[in-house]
Amino acid sequence: MEGRKTRTLIRNFVIELSVYAVLVIGYFLVVLRFLGDPLNTLFHTNLSLYGVLALGLILVQGVVLEVITSFLLERLGLELLG
Repeated sequence: MEGRKTRTLIRNFVIELSVYAVLVIGYFLVVLRFLGDPLNTLFHTNLSLYGVLALGLILVQGVVLEVITSFLLERLGLELLG
């Protein structure tokens, strides 16, 4: 029984890591393409606002990645250990 839990945990971890990798790369490319210049300008003109906005983007990215990954794990029928 313990070996089954370990295999399930490892499988879920690999799937979650793969999903995160794809989503983070996609997010990076979108931000780089659409927000690169505005963020660079904001960095040079208003560093405090840039810092707040950057933290907001990091927070939103983390929440969205968690929601998408949880949704995919649920839809794929993968059991969560808890």
